[in-house]
Amino acid sequence: MKVIVICSRKGGCGKSTISCNLAVTASKNNKRVLLVDADKQNSTLSFRAVRKEDDIKVISLTVPTIHKDIAGFKGFDLAIVDVAGRDDKVFRSALMVSDLVIIPCLPSQFDIWGANDTIDILKEAKSYGKELKAYFLINMLIPNTVVSRESITALSEYKEDVGLLNTILHSRVDYKNCISEGQGVLEYKPTGKASLEMKALYKEIFSLL
Repeated sequence: MKVIVICSRKGGCGKSTISCNLAVTASKNNKRVLLVDADKQNSTLSFRAVRKEDDIKVISLTVPTIHKDIAGFKGFDLAIVDVAGRDDKVFRSALMVSDLVIIPCLPSQFDIWGANDTIDILKEAKSYGKELKAYFLINMLIPNTVVSRESITALSEYKEDVGLLNTILHSRVDYKNCISEGQGVLEYKPTGKASLEMKALYKEIFSLL
């Protein structure tokens, strides 16, 4: 089972929306998916509560033993861990079991500053012997703005520690609407631009695993 950790020290960057959409996309690609809600806000659990299909298993695991417990879940191809935006033991426990770390980042100066905090945590995890494969994912981008161009440039400068995914998720209402329906964008609007972005993200992520 491969483990993808979706995390950031900055709140409000879309971790849960991305986690749920990746889980749905993986399921549609015939993967057996375990979605781990490691945030006490329980956003992904709330998503499961309104989802009609039973194709995704969702559990809550908000204790700092993720790196020990996740191996006990058998029969899955992929685990996606949605981690809270806090620097705590749960955050670090998730990192220790990851095969790939995805760090959503909004195109804003506050998020760029927050990226430094996340990188510091990744470096500390590496000091304990865990080689982390980590990438920034630009989320909620509004095209053709100065801040969007500056954000891409700024995040690219961290490439020695964290890569930058080619796929970019734009600010689209479909990402918000699909969650309230318990769906991924692939189900909510299969031919929409958000659906195409999520397919591209899924393909790129799996090329890195």
